[in-house]
Amino acid sequence: MNSIQASFSYLEGNSYEIGRRQGEEIKKNPNAMNVILSSDSIDETKFKDTKRLIDQYCPGLNEELQGFADSLNVKPSYLNFFDETLLQPGGCSLGAVLPSKTSDGKTYVLRNYDLSPAISDMRLCTTKVKGKYSHTGFSVSYFGRSEGLNEEGFCVAFASCGIPVGKHPGMKKPIIKGLQFMVIVRALLENCKDVAEGITYLENMPIGTNMNLLLADAEGNVALVETYDGEKVVERGKKKSRFFIATNHALMPEIIKLENRKLEQSEIRYNFLKNNLESNNFITKNELQQLMLKEYPNGVTVHNFEENFGTVHSILFNLNDKQLDISFGSPINNKIYKLIVGETLPFNELEVFIENTNYGPNFWKLNK
Repeated sequence: MNSIQASFSYLEGNSYEIGRRQGEEIKKNPNAMNVILSSDSIDETKFKDTKRLIDQYCPGLNEELQGFADSLNVKPSYLNFFDETLLQPGGCSLGAVLPSKTSDGKTYVLRNYDLSPAISDMRLCTTKVKGKYSHTGFSVSYFGRSEGLNEEGFCVAFASCGIPVGKHPGMKKPIIKGLQFMVIVRALLENCKDVAEGITYLENMPIGTNMNLLLADAEGNVALVETYDGEKVVERGKKKSRFFIATNHALMPEIIKLENRKLEQSEIRYNFLKNNLESNNFITKNELQQLMLKEYPNGVTVHNFEENFGTVHSILFNLNDKQLDISFGSPINNKIYKLIVGETLPFNELEVFIENTNYGPNFWKLNK
């Protein structure tokens, strides 16, 4: 079994101060600095367009990026974040389990994020920007977020829908100009207190990524937002809803018309969650945790790290208690830590154990 390093950052202050702090942190990690900085400046038109969209939908982030750049004594246009935003394919399993299904009457969200540790930040952040809702979640490209829970009990979690959008080989070229998932997730966590506000915030937002975005709040409200090539469909949970789940294929009829292919492993993970949640029985928190401690194909945790599809972090969110049960890496091989939103862990770095499993050629089989 191999091991890698993961980290935790506690970020508090105004946006510029948080940026400078992260700049000081990354100076200690030359490999990460090489990924974040480009040898060339981004195209000026694209740079201005990206800055404008960030200002409009994730205010404060440009100031954070400026502080980071100043700390490293570079121009912001040399930060890869402006050029790439989303270039990591991600497999994910998402589920919101509502009070009518849980034995304690609370709302839970479970999420596994599947990627390669080599291209994942492996970094959990508690972020407290002045004037914004504080939140805790994992970072993407250092400044974005892949999911999180904020101080109001509002949870946002992302999964790619179909082939991820980006400019690397094997990825789908973007069809429209718009924000990528990591900015969208962070914008929602910092600016919205519940599902209703989240849906409103997304209404006119230009979205460039193809995604299944799960929104849930402590009042038991839930929605799934599915986007594909500029199309967007929102499905809200009804009063009798007991759970909402998503993996990496289209679920809405309007989106299935645009992308009807599914990775077989995405269907297997989806059906595992569905089969374990659709009984009439109430489910306990411990039983939800056990779902994440089972390995694919008999569960949702994946160890296919050598093919860039292993669980790099796993979280069970308790929205009412504002608590996260977190594993860095697979929860099967690593310790689970508990953290209240806005608080800190007793360490800044830890060792994560990685054990690869090859699931054979059918893992990448596409079905219709």
